[in-house]
Amino acid sequence: MHTINKPEMTEIKEIIQENQNTKTFVLNKPTDFDPKPGQFAMVWIPRIDQKPISISDANNETISLTVFKRGGKFTTKLFELKPGNKLGIQGPYGNGFTIQGNKIILVAGGYGIAPLYFLAKEAKKQNIEVTVIAGAKTKELLLFEQKIKNINAKFIACTDDGSHGKKGFVTEQLKELQLENYSAVYTVGPEKMMLAVKNLCKNKTKMFASLERRMKCGFGVCGSCALDDTGLRVCKDGPVFDDNTLEKIKEFGEYSRDSTGKKVMLWLCF
Repeated sequence: MHTINKPEMTEIKEIIQENQNTKTFVLNKPTDFDPKPGQFAMVWIPRIDQKPISISDANNETISLTVFKRGGKFTTKLFELKPGNKLGIQGPYGNGFTIQGNKIILVAGGYGIAPLYFLAKEAKKQNIEVTVIAGAKTKELLLFEQKIKNINAKFIACTDDGSHGKKGFVTEQLKELQLENYSAVYTVGPEKMMLAVKNLCKNKTKMFASLERRMKCGFGVCGSCALDDTGLRVCKDGPVFDDNTLEKIKEFGEYSRDSTGKKVMLWLCF
């Protein structure tokens, strides 16, 4: 894996409004930037800040970054940018997903579908059977349904209010599948949801989850994303961890930390 030692200023080619809170930024591919699904980029807006953003697609010419507007200084400025503006890109960082077997399930909560779409595309290129279970609060907030159907992956939609697809949580749909018949389950989304996915997969199939923590450097120096008890760093040792490793991480599904390092229970984070 090649990494860029300093941000490379890269032009925004296109901006796609995915829903009222989410945009996809399609950028010219930086030099020697060859990501795999599950990796992330450190994105720099000059005079504002630098943040980690997962990669939702990539090809020989462009990379795509799908971003949920959180309301902070960084995403507020990012959402003001136009095609032709430039962003500083470093990476790709992290370990990414390991694709295994010939029949997999992808479980997404909210905008967690973005890196899983990249994974679905790569898996389909390898003739792997892909089932995607994606959830959102409402039909309007559901992301990437048509994109996933366009690559001939099975898509199961779930909405909290029943406005589209199945009413209820993605885990309820996961329970209906014979997990023993699948080689692996991959999940991205709220950590409470991912903990539930891990518990459902236990003793049935392999499971991988992508964790999100506060990152300042992206390559393992600052330690701000270290996980309690293990010393594992989400940016360097993750962000993807398998079920065996997740069993050892006591904070998984329980709490995260705020910008001061104070513990914050996860049900207050989403």
